Amino acid sequence: MGPDNPKVRDYTAQHQILPVIVEESPVYELILSLFVWGGRNEPEEYEAGSTFFERMEQGVDAEAAAQLGELVGSGELWLPLIGLARSTGTLGSVESLIDYLKQMDPVALRGILIDGACSRGNLSDEDASAAASGQPEAIARFGALDHVGRGFHNLIEVDGEETKRRIIATLETAYRVLEPSILETLPALRRDAEEKRSLSNAMDAPTLVETATNGITFRMEPQIYGVLLIPSKIIRPWNVITEHDGLRIFAYGVADEHLQADPDAPPSYLVDVYKALGDERRLRMLGFLSRGDAGLMDIAQHVGLAKSTAHHHLRILRTAGLIRITVGESKAYSLRRDGASEATRLLEAYLATPAAAEAETEHQNERN
Repeated sequence: MGPDNPKVRDYTAQHQILPVIVEESPVYELILSLFVWGGRNEPEEYEAGSTFFERMEQGVDAEAAAQLGELVGSGELWLPLIGLARSTGTLGSVESLIDYLKQMDPVALRGILIDGACSRGNLSDEDASAAASGQPEAIARFGALDHVGRGFHNLIEVDGEETKRRIIATLETAYRVLEPSILETLPALRRDAEEKRSLSNAMDAPTLVETATNGITFRMEPQIYGVLLIPSKIIRPWNVITEHDGLRIFAYGVADEHLQADPDAPPSYLVDVYKALGDERRLRMLGFLSRGDAGLMDIAQHVGLAKSTAHHHLRILRTAGLIRITVGESKAYSLRRDGASEATRLLEAYLATPAAAEAETEHQNERN
């Protein structure tokens, strides 16, 4: 029997502090560009829009266009390359990543791609390994996963060397077309990353993620040991969330202030806020969420909209920083109660800037 009042020195972690890494790289932007290309079924959902897809199609020969076409609907297959590039130290240039892939064992490469997809599906480790090795029955089970596109399945159905050849050829083709735009974007990505690294000194991981992504937060999970934030232009206004070896990865849209060259233009986040508030259905959604967190179905039913339409409106509200999404076993929407007051503060700050005051003076002079 121990003492009635034992003394305890507890060295267990009471509050896990997750390290946050913020990185920008042309490799990340190329991988995310191929992710967007693979998900091109709804090009209007991306700010880059049809211009990006037209540039890809017009900048390649017929054979390359055919290979790119086969990968439409399989954007997720590229995401594991984010972790691969980071773990192999090939973020400095696209050429260094391609050189590494050329030396890589084809089965190992297929395994990385399949494991990335299997993290979202019910495929055993044994089947994943067998599919990477080329076993037809395991490949069929992999292809039957709901989220695996036909293009991804086709890429695994061929032998390992052909899988590797197509991956490398697609990366080379895409970078040949996109290199000028990616390099032009890098300074803005660098400015955004520097800002987020500075903020990481004053914010914990969930708060910094919520700030960078305009409202996405996440629950702490035992298997996550760190967070990687990646600014990107091509995925705007979306965020892309993935994982690699215990690292939760958030690719987020680079902030407008780091892209804008016009000092007189109002910040787009300010425009987004007031645009979001200027719709009755979105105001009703905010009113509903003021009573508590809710899922997409409940919100859609309350407002009387189809789920897809409600999701569109919720994305506008999240982009404006008025609501947040908590990512866990299920997605829950909640109200950011300081969002509206923050919008007023941002408007007052913008109207107080010298550029805005000068523009208002010129406007008044024209009226007189």
